[in-house]
Amino acid sequence: MARQVLGKGLSALIQQNEISASLTQQMNDEKRVITAKVSEIELSPFQPRRIFNEEQIQELAKSISERGLVQPLVVRRVEGKFELIAGERRLRAVKSLGHTEVKVVVMKATDQEVAEITLIENLQREDLTPLEEAAQYHMLQTRFKLKQDEIARHVGKSRAVIANMVRLLDLATPVREMLNRKEISVGHAKVLLQLKNKQLQVQAAESVARRGLTVRQTEKLVHDALEPQPTHDSLVPQSAQMDSATMEICRQLSESLGVEVNILPKGRRSGVIEIFYNGRTELTRLLEIFGITTRA
Repeated sequence: MARQVLGKGLSALIQQNEISASLTQQMNDEKRVITAKVSEIELSPFQPRRIFNEEQIQELAKSISERGLVQPLVVRRVEGKFELIAGERRLRAVKSLGHTEVKVVVMKATDQEVAEITLIENLQREDLTPLEEAAQYHMLQTRFKLKQDEIARHVGKSRAVIANMVRLLDLATPVREMLNRKEISVGHAKVLLQLKNKQLQVQAAESVARRGLTVRQTEKLVHDALEPQPTHDSLVPQSAQMDSATMEICRQLSESLGVEVNILPKGRRSGVIEIFYNGRTELTRLLEIFGITTRA
């Protein structure tokens, strides 16, 4: 059902999702297509997307240069200027070409309608990162007091999906950055959320990325962290029981060797150092660091 909703054009989405029936008519009213100065168009504060692919924008600019702007930008009037509703990629492309004027469709829309339109448009193209999508859902909840089931109905997704996406905003900042860089997936992130200790969450995420763990392996990693066992094969250090000095030693050893290193205290004066490696080549490299040579 969600895919059917997101597969439709923006006008149909606006109409179906009951944002405003009049907006659809406005978008189809050619009399509202005018020429505006690029300098008078301001970006929308409700644009959920923060990361833009510059290569794609340059490709779009080349297309506009050769064929012109096929689809006008969508704007609204705010305090004597135009505020962009849809078409930021096109606006960036036009600016890169040095154009001073551009065709726009002028609409009347409330802040909430703009927030919903920009979200739906980006979801339709699948342009948003998971955290951008989560932030937009959160804004609709907090600023416009929409309930999760209302948001779900508007974007054609289940309430559970909305709830799970919003929870991503609870990730520790380094983990959110790893998610943005695609070093971990949304599936990994949802599992890592079980770790309320932010420091442990970051260490677990780094372990996931470094070792290329699957979501299932990450579940075991998190389980072991939440219920540590006195074994030598735990996937993460028992960080909650480490003092800060020991954790710092772990960090320095990991950076020096280029692999994950754990220190597992087994008493006041003893313990085990775990050095993780991935593949024969990495093992050989580590052995060479310790002055040990192996036969090919």
